[in-house]
Amino acid sequence: MALALVTAFAVMALRIGLHLAGVRPEGMDFMLVHFLALVTIIFFSRVRILRRPAAGGGFPELLKEGFRTAAAYALALGIFTWVFYLWIDVDHFRLRVDEMVLRGMMEGQPEEIIRPRLEQFFTPFNYATITLFSLLVVSGFLSLFIAAIQHKLLRRFRQ
Repeated sequence: MALALVTAFAVMALRIGLHLAGVRPEGMDFMLVHFLALVTIIFFSRVRILRRPAAGGGFPELLKEGFRTAAAYALALGIFTWVFYLWIDVDHFRLRVDEMVLRGMMEGQPEEIIRPRLEQFFTPFNYATITLFSLLVVSGFLSLFIAAIQHKLLRRFRQ
């Protein structure tokens, strides 16, 4: 659990550092950082379990430990995302909505219809919720995949 929180704080520091430097990663640009953080957390959270004799720490325990640690990371980043867009980068969604409204108006759609819909969708809470659930889904798949690799392959090399 400590590894998840340390990694989460490192990712938070990176995100704030990018914001202070004027770099605004959009959408999937920052997901690679989350993906690498999740792989690292899930893989190294099971070291304690893998050091036990082969009789203990089977596949279900590896799967549970990896997902639990990754879920702590996802929760910390979900809360951070909400706080970040609510108090730190407060203009992000306004600028994004303005850009999308302009694009829609160029396509012939009226602003009175586009703007309320976009403003209702692009909020810090919605963005944080989407981030939380997408990180949880990715964590589940990664935990399953890495648990299978650790259980089937890495245990063979240890014995």
